[in-house]
Amino acid sequence: MIFRKTAVFVLAVLLFGCRTAPVPSEVLEADLQEKDLWRAGASLFAGQDHAAYLQSLKSARRILDAENLKLGWFRDYGRVRRDFEAALSVGKALKSKVRSLVAMKTSSIAETAAAVRRRLRTLDGLTLSLVERGEARKQLAQASILLSEADGLTKQAKFDEAAAKLDSASSLAAEAEQSVVSYIARYLDPAQVRAWKNAADETIADSRKRGVTALIVSKLERRLSVYKNGEIVRTYDVGLGFNGLADKRHAGDNATPEGRYTIVRKIPASQYYKALLINYPNDEDRKWFAREKAKGNIPRWVGIGGDVEIHGGGEDTLTRGCVSLDNDKMDELYALVSIGTPITIIGTMELENYVIKAIRDN
Repeated sequence: MIFRKTAVFVLAVLLFGCRTAPVPSEVLEADLQEKDLWRAGASLFAGQDHAAYLQSLKSARRILDAENLKLGWFRDYGRVRRDFEAALSVGKALKSKVRSLVAMKTSSIAETAAAVRRRLRTLDGLTLSLVERGEARKQLAQASILLSEADGLTKQAKFDEAAAKLDSASSLAAEAEQSVVSYIARYLDPAQVRAWKNAADETIADSRKRGVTALIVSKLERRLSVYKNGEIVRTYDVGLGFNGLADKRHAGDNATPEGRYTIVRKIPASQYYKALLINYPNDEDRKWFAREKAKGNIPRWVGIGGDVEIHGGGEDTLTRGCVSLDNDKMDELYALVSIGTPITIIGTMELENYVIKAIRDN
């Protein structure tokens, strides 16, 4: 009876002796670390190092499995603990490397995105200022969508996809810039700008010589300047129609004419508050129109147009080829001019105008 009890005790020790040698905590820690590194994208950002880490884990687990096959009494987890500690150390270094790589890629993507965003912001401001409603606006809208998509992909650490979106957005921004340049090509032509400036200088010189009031409208700057005796006395911000930067060629083109005109009528109550009617078309406009129509460049049923005014209603009035001011400014201007006051309308007189500066600095 005593022998039987002793045998049962020895067998129990042999079978359940593993309780005296618990599995090292490093094993569970390694399982958690492996999942953490997977979520961090270690295989994507540090593929070779991650493969080496997995190999060290595999080796340690092989030793663990071999140790677990032994009877509990004979198990020794010392080597298992050392192997898993080594693997954990490799994992910690790997995680630090992944964090560093992710931070670098995030920073690089963010820097590129910021540059594209600045360019889009500049071009957006230019197209709004120039009242450009064509291809440039469409391209900027598409680029803005791509930029938002790139931001979302960056947050998901999908850097290659984000970079591709940014490349596309940058290309669209470049196309939009070319569209803007094409749209205002005349304003970037030094010869044309010098011609405009000469016309303005002649008007100012005539004001000085005859001692009269004269007006100069600079379309690109949206500015109307009042000169008296050759000296500037007032400056007003003005508005143009959506095609106001173009030189008027015929009725319905919504362009604002360019040239030397005079005020031929003062209208105290027009559709847009007070108004000053100019003598468009003048003789030069008629000659050009007849010549172009004879060449077939203008449809025969299209007229030359007229009723071009400087009127109130606000800078943002949706005018159709006229020049508009805020009503309180229109009151001032109306009082300053008389019938016969010369007015010269030009594109710009600044060779280094704000459009050139914005595109160059962009």
